[in-house]
Amino acid sequence: MEIQFKDPKKLKLYEKCMELNDLIFTFVRSNSFKEIGSLKSQIIRSGTSIGANLTEGNVQIYPLKELSFYNNALGSAHETLYWLEVFYKNGYLTVQQCEDANTVLKEIILMLMGMMKNANSKIGKGS
Repeated sequence: MEIQFKDPKKLKLYEKCMELNDLIFTFVRSNSFKEIGSLKSQIIRSGTSIGANLTEGNVQIYPLKELSFYNNALGSAHETLYWLEVFYKNGYLTVQQCEDANTVLKEIILMLMGMMKNANSKIGKGS
């Protein structure tokens, strides 16, 4: 019997996380972000944490652990929404940059919630 491994890179959600990372890294590299120093690391850490937790959760054997990592990813997604608003309100992001990132984040949140429901449905079924 051949062992099958899950590959998180095949998930549409993984692609969305990478799309979000591209947006975040594009605007933190801009000149306007140079003056806020360590605060830009906050949005990088929260944004990249979404995909990292998705990846770690997706390969779990136990549904409860899987759900826990997805829950962490969901928290990071909402933290990233917060940082986007802070940076936008302080003039570090354009309306378009903020809208683009918010759109991707909302898609990520909806997909994560679907994965959480799926993982939750496995809990108690012994699978």
